[in-house]
Parts: sequence; C-alpha cells; structure tokens
Amino acid sequence: MTNPRDVKYANESIARWQDALKQRAMLATHNITFACLRGFLHELRARLALADIATVGNHLPAVQRGVFYQDWTPTDPLPTPDLAAFEAALAERLLPHVHMPEGLAADMLWLIKTESEPSDAAAFRAVLPAPLAEAWDRV
Repeated sequence: MTNPRDVKYANESIARWQDALKQRAMLATHNITFACLRGFLHELRARLALADIATVGNHLPAVQRGVFYQDWTPTDPLPTPDLAAFEAALAERLLPHVHMPEGLAADMLWLIKTESEPSDAAAFRAVLPAPLAEAWDRV
C-alpha cells in the first residue's frame, strides 16, 4: 500500500519549516518555534473569510494544515487595519508562554513564501489581508 505524498513527507516538511523559522527568527528552541508558527497561523485564520480559510488550508502541507485548523470555530473575520495591529494581536496570542520576537510576522511570511511550491505561495498571497500582502511583497 502506498502513502499519499502529503503523509509520506509530513514530518520532513514540518521539520524543515521549523528549522528554517528557528534560524531566521533566531528562536531558542523548536518548542518556541512551533508555538510561533501555530500562533501566526491561528491569528491569520482569525482574519480571513471562510472561503479564504479554505484556500489557505488547501495550500499548506499536511501537518501545517492540521495546525491551521486546530481548535477552529468559524466566526466573522477580524479586521486587519495594519501590520502593527496584526503583530500586537499575535504577541498577545503568544503570551504568557512566548514573548514574540521582533519581525515574526515577516519571518512567517518569508517562511511560507520560500518553503511552499510557487503555485501554493501564489494562492496563499492572493487571500492575505492587505497589510500582510504588502509585507509578503517586501520579504
């Protein structure tokens, strides 16, 4: 019996994402790195319309997709007036266990942009709230 590609490479993919983010954001441990990745994905999810949530989920690797949907209850999307507001909400989400490193949102956007297939990255970019899309274009 063969395994689907997503299942076969799931552990490799999340390990690669964590290593890249840990190095880029200069994080101390993989536990902190995973908390930052999860926090970013959940904060992003909170700011997307239902169809956009599905788009993002469809373009994430298997483990990252599971993290993205973890503990989700559909609600109306939160506003994202600017990058600072998103980062403040992300920092609050990470507390009290993790103090958000400076530039984490940009580091996460870089991670998704560089670790995703180009078609997945393009689909992801297309549904980002405007302030995050602008940051995506700068990384």
